[in-house]
Amino acid sequence: MPDIAERVRKEFAHVLGTPSSRLGELTACTEVLQAAARVPFYADLADYVRQHLDHLRGTLPRT
Repeated sequence: MPDIAERVRKEFAHVLGTPSSRLGELTACTEVLQAAARVPFYADLADYVRQHLDHLRGTLPRT
């Protein structure tokens, strides 16, 4: 069975690679990390979100 995240990235590559999408991803990650101290569900996601931020950091264009 194919990895769901990989399939989503493939199917929506034309959208997910845009600056607006990156801003949305960064915003969502920020919201999860800010709520992690208060909401156990978000605390459970925090490590995964940090890993995703590392991934985004590696794919963002350098200015």
